[in-house]
Amino acid sequence: MRYGYLLWIVALAAAMPLTLNNVDSNPYLRFGSNGKFSITVSNDLHLGEKDNAEGDHKIIGVTNSILDYKYSDMVVLNDDLITCDGLTTEHAIPLIDQITKPLIDRNTPFAATFGNHDMSPGCSTRAMSEHMWSIQGNNGKRLSFTTSSVEGSYNEVGTSNYYLPIHSSDGSRLVLMLYFFDSKGGTDVLDSVDDKVTAWFRCLQTAVKFFGHIPSLALVHIPIYATWAMQDKLLIDVSTSPGLNRELINHQGNQRHTCDKDGKNCKYAGLDKPFMEELVKTEGLMAVFFGHNHRVEYAMTFDIQDHLLTCGSFCAKWSMDLANNEPMNGNGLNICFNRKSGYGGYSGWTHGGFQQIVIDESRLPNKDIDTWIRLEDGNISGSITLNSTCGTDCYPPVAIV
Repeated sequence: MRYGYLLWIVALAAAMPLTLNNVDSNPYLRFGSNGKFSITVSNDLHLGEKDNAEGDHKIIGVTNSILDYKYSDMVVLNDDLITCDGLTTEHAIPLIDQITKPLIDRNTPFAATFGNHDMSPGCSTRAMSEHMWSIQGNNGKRLSFTTSSVEGSYNEVGTSNYYLPIHSSDGSRLVLMLYFFDSKGGTDVLDSVDDKVTAWFRCLQTAVKFFGHIPSLALVHIPIYATWAMQDKLLIDVSTSPGLNRELINHQGNQRHTCDKDGKNCKYAGLDKPFMEELVKTEGLMAVFFGHNHRVEYAMTFDIQDHLLTCGSFCAKWSMDLANNEPMNGNGLNICFNRKSGYGGYSGWTHGGFQQIVIDESRLPNKDIDTWIRLEDGNISGSITLNSTCGTDCYPPVAIV
C-alpha cells in the first residue's frame, strides 16, 4: 500500500501546492476559473449482486446521465461500491472498471471510500484501491486520488483513510481540505473509525493550521453514534421534516460480539467517541457526509428552546448535547446523509440519487455550501444551503423515486 503523509518541507512556506505522497503525477485539484469546485457523490451503488446485472447496467447509465447534466470537478465514489458477499477480488476488479468507465470517458478525477459491503473474506479493499490507482483517463493521466495514509492491517485501520488538498482558482494557495475515513466492516472487525486513524487525523489538523484557517468536508460510510442519538430523541416526523426517515440508523461504536445473529440490537460501547470528539474539534469542518442507511435522509436542527426546525432534506445541524451529555455537543456541525444511488441492496425505491456539492471560493470564509440531490430523471430534490441560517430557511419537500 501507499501510505501518504504530509510533505512538510521548507518549500511549502513559499506557497508551493500542498500535495500527497505518490500523487505528483496528477495535477493538483483546484477551483475552476468560475471560482467554484463541484463534487458529484455516488452512494451505496452495490454492484455485483446475484441476478442483478440489469440493475448494474441501469446505474451505469444513470451515472452517465448525471455527469452529463452538470460538469463535475471530481467524483466521489462514497462507500459500498460493490456487494462483495460471496465474491472474490477477481470478480470485484471488473466491477470497479464498470463503475469508473463513465469517469474515464470524461477524464474526471475521482476519489473513493469503502464501506462494509466492499470487504469480505474473498474481496480486498486494498486490492481495489491499488487497482484504482492505475486507472488512467483518455488523456493518459491517472484519475484516481484514492489511497491510504494510515499504516496498519485492514482489521485495524481499514483502507480509505486519506485527505485531498484543494487549491484556489489561481493555484496559489490551499483553500479547502477533503477528508476520507474508513469505518470498516465485515464479520471480524468493528464498524468504526479506529483510534489510530483518529490520532493521525489529530496530527494532521496540527499540520494544516500552518496554512491558516482552512475549511473542510469529510466523508465516511457508517454514521457516527450522534446521528442515531438525534434520531432517537426527536422521533422525526417526515410529514413535518422533509427527508427520508424510514429506518433506525445503524451507527458506529457498537461491540460486535453483543449483536444478535442478524447483526442487530448491538450494545453501544462508545468506540467512536474519540472520532466524534475530533470531528467536533476540527476548526473549519463544514459538514460530514454519511451513507450506509438506504432509507434515511433527514433534516433537523434546534433553536435555543429545543424546537425542531427543518434544515433541508438530508442534513442535520448537531448543535446541542442530546441526553446526559452523550455523546457530546456538536457545536453546530452539519451531519448529512447521502441518498442511495444504486439498484442493489435493500429499499430499491430510493435508487438513482446522486449528491451534488458545490463550493464557491468567495463564500468559503462564511462556510456556505450549496448541495442537492440529482435524481436519475434529471430533476433536483432537496436543494439547500448549509450556512448560518440553516434551520430557519424554508425548503420544498424532497422527491422520492
